[in-house]
Amino acid sequence: MSGVRKPRKSRGRGLRATTGCLVCKRRHVKCDEARPRCGPCMKGQRDCVYNQDDAAKDSSTLQPHIHEPLQILVDACENERPEKGPQPPSSFAASPNPHRPRPTLPGHTASPRSPHDFIPSPSTESVGSARHASLSWFELLASDAGKADRNFYLSPQQTVVGSPPDIPGNAFHSTVLQPRTPRERESFQAAAFDHDPELAKRLTSSDLHLLMDEPSSWRTPAPIQLSEQETSVFAHFIRTVSPWLDYFDPSRQMASVLPHLALRNIGLMKALLAVSSRHLSLWNVDQTHQTTEGTGRRAFWKGLIADQRLEKIDRNVAVQYYYETLGYLNKAMHSASYARSPELIATALLISTYEMIDSSNRDWERHLKGVFWIQRCQNNNGESGGLRQAVWWAWLRQDTWVAMRERRRVFTFWRPKKPLSTLQPAELACFAHYLLAQCVNYASREECETKDMQHRLERGNELLYMLQEWQDCLPQEFAPLPTIHQADVFSPIWIHPPAYAAAMQVHSLARILVILHRPSLGNLQDYRAAQRLLSVSLNTICGIARTVSEDDDMGSLMALHCLFGAGMSVSTPHERAELLDLIELFQQRVRWPSESLRKDLELEYQKDALTGFAG
Repeated sequence: MSGVRKPRKSRGRGLRATTGCLVCKRRHVKCDEARPRCGPCMKGQRDCVYNQDDAAKDSSTLQPHIHEPLQILVDACENERPEKGPQPPSSFAASPNPHRPRPTLPGHTASPRSPHDFIPSPSTESVGSARHASLSWFELLASDAGKADRNFYLSPQQTVVGSPPDIPGNAFHSTVLQPRTPRERESFQAAAFDHDPELAKRLTSSDLHLLMDEPSSWRTPAPIQLSEQETSVFAHFIRTVSPWLDYFDPSRQMASVLPHLALRNIGLMKALLAVSSRHLSLWNVDQTHQTTEGTGRRAFWKGLIADQRLEKIDRNVAVQYYYETLGYLNKAMHSASYARSPELIATALLISTYEMIDSSNRDWERHLKGVFWIQRCQNNNGESGGLRQAVWWAWLRQDTWVAMRERRRVFTFWRPKKPLSTLQPAELACFAHYLLAQCVNYASREECETKDMQHRLERGNELLYMLQEWQDCLPQEFAPLPTIHQADVFSPIWIHPPAYAAAMQVHSLARILVILHRPSLGNLQDYRAAQRLLSVSLNTICGIARTVSEDDDMGSLMALHCLFGAGMSVSTPHERAELLDLIELFQQRVRWPSESLRKDLELEYQKDALTGFAG
């Protein structure tokens, strides 16, 4: 039985409406088309602008407008939450949203150059081909360990140094190590290791090669037996250290999966004990230190290390575990199956985390390169799933922090494939770090040195759109909750869960980096919009920092990163003083890094004052 088919409207009418004000179209919300100001614009107290034909009928709707990308962000700063209208699925794997016109400089046409074709960056020489990357990383570890302790020595004859390219199934001879785009090539060059003639000679001349084997050759048949002290250190990792790495991961891979893998792999277990011991040693050195937070923090820490066996842990214990990890890698790197294993990538991340806690900044950055290469060998990324995905995001957070401080680009060039509108709240919180990484790239010296201002503006506008699109997708869980705390500067903002609060800080920092490094159009309205966005972003970072719980170590660490990164957006003396106090407070909480971030920022303020005086 066939029914009567309803006539289909033409594509020119009904299916794709062209009416509605330009502001609602730009914000992707439903417009009621009221005149002279529509309902959504009336609610948000925004100027309402219709297209030119409609404007000719009602000239009262024409209003001065701010440069479009900044206006979108200014809209997001309103107290009301934007209405959720139908939004096209978006994916940051592609260029900007096709439904939004790409803004251009007045009097210019859009550049044919892709926004992802970055300018060349200064690079170091690569040691041999990319297939040796993981082995080069291990050589680097062994070399650094030897410099730190002359008693630690791995001879060239003992060290695994390479594998010929014709071995079937060679984990290091893979298409994932061959750059396919200019951006990938630049990432590979930036992550290359310094040229070492002796190392290169060993890599090319050695007759050692990877063994084709089974995981049983490097996994123990029974769980590893731990001493009483090691059991306590092991438990400390799960209870106290793993939450740092699991902060944005609801599946808690570092606390649930990694420890079980470590019980069957000696190298991963030693790396776990090294990180946990080094974390303990930071507090055991000065557990009686009088912090500005009084006795509360000390009481909290005392509760964590009530086990007397943990009070004896010092840096020497951690260093010993670290060296034992390298000794294990010296043998295990012969194995092709180990090179492809999650145990290796987890071990590499823990070694990098150890370097972070140990404040060996230069070594830490170089070892982050090693993690990059191992992940490329294994083809891991932010959507790999399971432990591999968790490791990738934890590594990205570390690399982004170093890159921001060094003003270089992050090593990764991966682009997400999942549409943003399909992400769950926890995934959105994690995704904020991907956006921050892109904005750190934008603020890097390599990209700031370009003379193509049209391209810089286009890329900056694209990032602003991406940041706004992320914010438009946020559910109500990211909205502030009532709080009774008061402050003269930077009113407190309480968002729960804490990971969502940290994501809002990360998002605000990303916005600050783009606005500070985006070319100015030179008009007053654009300048005022930028200043307003900087003020809102700064207040978000500092306001959330005021509500971070005293026992929330990772929340304190994220607040510390964002406060320091936003430091140069603060101009008034009273705000600078308050921000410096917050930085000092959080650095005392996390006992990291060893050098004073407050002093670093004070030096920058002094330079800024001298520049202003000279100007």
